[in-house]
Amino acid sequence: MSKVFNVGIIGPGKIANRFASCFQYVPQAKVYAIASRDAGKAKEFAKTYGASKYYSSYEELLKDPAVDLVYIATPHPFHFEQTLLCLKHGKPVLCEKPLALNLKQVRQMTDMAKETNTFLMEGMWSRFFPAVHKTLDLIKSGVIGDIKALHADFGFSGIPNPEGRLYNMKLGGGAQLDVGVYPMFFALLVLGKPDEIKAFSQLASTGADTTTHALLKYKSGATAHILSSIVTDSPKDGHIMGTLGRIILNTPWHKSEKVTVRLNSGEITEYAFPHSGNGFEYQLQEVVRCLEAGKKECDQMPHSMSLLMAETSDEIRRQGGVRYAED
Repeated sequence: MSKVFNVGIIGPGKIANRFASCFQYVPQAKVYAIASRDAGKAKEFAKTYGASKYYSSYEELLKDPAVDLVYIATPHPFHFEQTLLCLKHGKPVLCEKPLALNLKQVRQMTDMAKETNTFLMEGMWSRFFPAVHKTLDLIKSGVIGDIKALHADFGFSGIPNPEGRLYNMKLGGGAQLDVGVYPMFFALLVLGKPDEIKAFSQLASTGADTTTHALLKYKSGATAHILSSIVTDSPKDGHIMGTLGRIILNTPWHKSEKVTVRLNSGEITEYAFPHSGNGFEYQLQEVVRCLEAGKKECDQMPHSMSLLMAETSDEIRRQGGVRYAED
């Protein structure tokens, strides 16, 4: 009988609830423990998802020898210290995106993972969707020819609260780090490291970027346009345009259930990938596979991709005038 991995969760917020609800589709893992500085919230979360343990401190969870993996679901300014704490305790980590606020922090985190010989992966859940796997296969097949352009966006209309997570710089506020990681990741996954970046942002009075545009240019002749926003609800489209046609990840592209190929000849082919759950199950399944194989990083979402994402995001923010105290 295969091992069932006990997962401890740090932070019982909205995304933790979405993650915990996917365990019913992954029998090799279970929600074992939850840690929150609010003991009442931890207890309620444990009751909802059938967790065996709940803790009012992160250290208590990390001292539990039964915890096989820690999922960090707190706001991104806290990822750095919490990930380092987990790694120092020898606990494998799946940390929500963005992995940290900047490249300096991400580099320290990946270095610590190597030093402690402990698994660490950024929770870029879109990477593991069947639609994304199919898209990469289609690109490799050459069906749309040479890629010349990519477009991806992620915008929504958030509550303009200066003290809230989206606008407060102490909480890592701003569109780029909140949702801009999605289209940026997509461009980097498909096209790799850009040769040139042009970016600009519209800033709130708090200094957070409310909308950020970026153009990533490549010596191959390809260009990626990515958009993120916390003040407007964008289409959430994903398009890859080549010399022979285009690939469309149907809305919302970051968790798409359908891929469409439209060739210049007029031929249209659709591929459907209905989800069993909310989509987090694909990421969890991959982490389980990594742990079963004794891997220290994920082949599909390696440390090198997290470092590239942080480096690219830093430059986009620099050009847009977005600064955090940690920079």
